[in-house]
Amino acid sequence: MKTYRIYLFLLPLLVFAACSKDWTEAERKDITGLGFGLNPQTTKSAEYYEALRSYKKSDHPVTFGWFGNWTGTGSSLANSLAGLPDSTDFVSLWGGWKNLNEAQKSDLKFVQTVKGTRCLAVFIVANLGDGLTPAPYNKTQDSTKLFWGWKDSDDGLIDQAIEKYAGAILDTINKYNLDGFDIDYEPNFGAPGNLASYPARMLKFVQVLGARIGPKSGTGKLFVVDGEPQSMPPQSGPYFDYFIVQAYAASGDANLDSRLSTTINNYKNVLTGEEVAKKYIVTENFESYALNGGVSFTDRYGKKMQSLEGMARWTPVINGKRVAKGGAGTYHMEYEYTVSGKPGTYPFLRQAMQIMNPPVR
Repeated sequence: MKTYRIYLFLLPLLVFAACSKDWTEAERKDITGLGFGLNPQTTKSAEYYEALRSYKKSDHPVTFGWFGNWTGTGSSLANSLAGLPDSTDFVSLWGGWKNLNEAQKSDLKFVQTVKGTRCLAVFIVANLGDGLTPAPYNKTQDSTKLFWGWKDSDDGLIDQAIEKYAGAILDTINKYNLDGFDIDYEPNFGAPGNLASYPARMLKFVQVLGARIGPKSGTGKLFVVDGEPQSMPPQSGPYFDYFIVQAYAASGDANLDSRLSTTINNYKNVLTGEEVAKKYIVTENFESYALNGGVSFTDRYGKKMQSLEGMARWTPVINGKRVAKGGAGTYHMEYEYTVSGKPGTYPFLRQAMQIMNPPVR
């Protein structure tokens, strides 16, 4: 393990040029003197972490993932956020963002405070109350509607119920000190509902959330949509920091180009093609393909590689011009913690990071 001391005159180059190679190398998880004494120590300096946090505030293709099976404990860091590569920009906590134990709270605080990694709540939003309706009321749609104050055919009460539900999500984010919200929106793939299938209601929901999180809020909290951003109400586009696409088993650049094109078309009256591409994050399914780095992928020049590498190398082309993308990532990223025959941890994700943001030499 290397130790870098980053001097002030070099910091702008480090932050705005690219990520340090150390930020994608295998590591132990903590530093001393910052209130995280329960964690293993590392030789990395406070200056190193300061530069890392600054880098994550810079303009660059981001690294993202859905992190599941989170415990914050264990003999290895496979189930800890602190075990993620340093350069991971943000994660959505898949199935584990509430009722946190003390180990999870410590783990969360460490990656947020020291590494600058942002952590979001995520769940499918199809019907009013999904993810947050108390147990006594979530047995039927009628009991759920009663809890939130929804009354069919009464638009005023429906709007109030949507506002109450959105407010509860925002309160939950604050309660657990999370960094934003990821709407899993899949109305055409098994998750229709009284919100997801009604564009006006979904737009209302997005607008209420977007007043306190996302690019229009000024709070610094992230607001992203995954699943089917191309099916969201077009007017919702400016409220999101990122459109995250489940491009699972993508066969090549042509597949990613086609997906992006449908999303650009959806938001064409509110966002330029370049603006959509800059928000566009493509992801591979590592619940299925972690041990191989994805599936076979062919780029626009005929070169073959595995799909996560291809997603990292993919550059959108709009009107004949190469433009920036949002980034790349994986679903169930933790399944790649170690891979037989590969050194260190998260080998494919680290490779993708360095492709998108080459190390400073």
